[in-house]
Formats: sequence, structure tokens, C-alpha cells
Amino acid sequence: MTEHAARAPHLADRGRLNSLAETGLLDTPEREALQRYARIATRALRAPVSLVSLVDDDRQFFAASHGLDAHWKQQRETPLSHSFCQHVVNERSALVVEDARNDERVCDNLAIRDLNVAAYAGVPLSDAGGHVLGSFCVIDEQPRQWTPEELTLLRFLADAVAEEIELARRIHLAEKAEADLAGINQEIAAAHQRAAEQNAAIMHDLRTPLQVASMATASLVDHPSVKGSEALTKTVSMLARNVRQAFDLVRSGGHRAVDDDLFERVEVADLVGRVCEDLVEGRAIQLELSLQPSQVRADPMMVRRAVQNLVSNALRFAAGRIAVDVAVVDGLVRILVEDDGEGLPNEDDYQRVWELGRRFHGKRSNTGLGLAVTRQLIQALGGSVRARPSEQGGARFELWLPSAGDDR
Repeated sequence: MTEHAARAPHLADRGRLNSLAETGLLDTPEREALQRYARIATRALRAPVSLVSLVDDDRQFFAASHGLDAHWKQQRETPLSHSFCQHVVNERSALVVEDARNDERVCDNLAIRDLNVAAYAGVPLSDAGGHVLGSFCVIDEQPRQWTPEELTLLRFLADAVAEEIELARRIHLAEKAEADLAGINQEIAAAHQRAAEQNAAIMHDLRTPLQVASMATASLVDHPSVKGSEALTKTVSMLARNVRQAFDLVRSGGHRAVDDDLFERVEVADLVGRVCEDLVEGRAIQLELSLQPSQVRADPMMVRRAVQNLVSNALRFAAGRIAVDVAVVDGLVRILVEDDGEGLPNEDDYQRVWELGRRFHGKRSNTGLGLAVTRQLIQALGGSVRARPSEQGGARFELWLPSAGDDR
């Protein structure tokens, strides 16, 4: 701690200085409301000068003033060597001086010579936390005795000034928050633009190999060797479906536009069954399926991607068993996927698991995008998502979509 800070602990208090900066009043133009109180004080107390003085750790800044000569009016600040107000701040109490030249507290202060200060009365300007930010004061060029009535009036005016300072703080913090938010929005927009450009480049590069894969699978479907084997026919059909899905995604730029007019009736049980068949094929995992016939009006590609994300996620974390269920509940189609893995670390994580970039199991969690994308897809279709612990011991994820019922 410096010698100055040791002699003036409140003056150098970091919390006080932060509070002072938050007002947004340092080194800014005078506010009319504060000027008005300075004018009132000089007239009501018959004093030549009044100041709203905010005291930093090395200077005092006049947020408003009335009666200063032209030089100091333009400067709007003095070093602490010229400050009576620093004593108000450091002592956190009013300072009343009747004759500065004979008062040992301030007799060596340079304001006596340079600002012609002979008598002074200053009252603390405090924030809500009790930090004294400065002083509301009146100055006379001649020694004088300040009456109790004058000091009471000065305290009354200081309370009003403190309220104006608090209002200035709230406005400044609100403007800062708005500016910060605007900056964040700009960063997000720039990131989205970069991602879109990168995505477009990737999609362009994928077109050629996917075209080759599409033609290759098309030729395999009709090949005599494939037609003669039920297992090969099943495998090639699965491969063809997934190549078509990838090709559709590339052609749409990686996302699908949501347009109710383009939605179609989707047989959910059939779609979910095919997804599970494709993903579980060849894996040493026990799959329990319960698929009640149900329909939704949606883009089938969007529903497929959402279900693929959940089933892939369950396969990644399951110990040996997953369950997939499709049912109609209270007019809604519920798609349920659960596993017998370790689940999420705690209950709160099931509320945060849908957030973009959330990862709970290290490298096994991949990018943390799958569940966030799933929620976006389902919400775009007018549905909702839920997550909670599974009775199997792992995690349970549910997709809810409005049922198309029998509105054919």
C-alpha cells in the first residue's frame, strides 16, 4: 500500500473507485440536472461558488459547477493538492470550514491560493453501497460562519444530487449493456457468416463424391449378385437410403426450409423403424422396439435427422441395451429413446443437455451439436423435447410432435 493510500484508505478503495466509474460522469459534459442544483445552492446559501465534485484517487472532477472563474470552469478538475472535497470522501462525513487559512485540516491546501477558497461547506455524495463518491459543496471567498439552517439545506440538496448520480449510473450501465449486446450480436452475425461460407464450401466439395456414391448404389441395387442375396439387398437398400439423405442435405445447403405448405404425412413408426434398422445393423446391442402406428405432418427429412441424432447418441453411451418407443399420447406423437448407460452427471444437466455445445462425457460427446440440432428441428415442426433419467439407468430423451390423426 502506498503512503497516500495508507493515509486515505477510503479514497483509494477499489470498490469506491469502481462505483465512481460506473456513474459515467467522469470526463463527460455537465448534466443540466446537476447544474441546476449547483445554481440553487449558490443562491439559497448566498455563496459565490457551488460544486458537484467527484473525487478520484488522484484528482477531483467537477461534474457540475456554478460560479467558478473561466479557467477552472474550463479545466473542470484539480489535483488533490487543491481539493477540500477529498477530506469529505476519506472521512465519509461533512467538512465545514469557516476560515481555511486558520484551519489546520486544510491550511496548506493550494485551493486557498489558486481558487481563492476562504470558507467551505461540503456534504458526502454516497452511493447505495455506502461508498462516498464525492462532495456537494459551497465555497465563499471570505471567512464565514455557516448556520445550522444552511447546512441542513445543503444536506437536503446533496440527497437530491446523489439521486441524480444514481440515475446517471443506471443510464450508463444500461447503455453499456446495450453496447455490449450489440457487440455480441455483431460477433454472432460474423460467426454465422463464417460458418455459412465454410458450410457452403464443404457442401460444394461433397457433391462430386456423393454423386459417385449415388450412382454406385443405384447400380448395385439391380445387380444380379445383390438381388440373389437377401442380406446384400437389405444392406444395399440401407446404403442407398443414407446416400439419398446425404445428397438431399447437400443440395439444401445442410438445412431444410420450414414451410407448412410443403409438409407431408409421415408414417412415424415406419420412419423410426428404418432409422433403427440402419443404425443398429451389425452392432452388439440389444434393441427393444415398440412402434405404434402414428402420423405427423412434417418434413420427413427433419424428423429422420432428429431421430438419427437420438438413436446415435443412445448407441454411443449404452452399456448393452437401448429402447425406442413410438406412441400416441393425448393427441401427440411421442418418440422415446433411452439407454442403460451412465446417464448425465446430475439432474440439472437434463435441462441443459439441449443447449448448443453442451458436452458431459468428454471425447465421447463429439461436438455437442447433435441434441441442440434435434431441438431446433423438432421446435421448427411445432413440437417439443424433454430429457430425464431413464429407469434403465441411463438417459431418456423424448420428442413430441402434433399428431396428424385421421385428417386425410
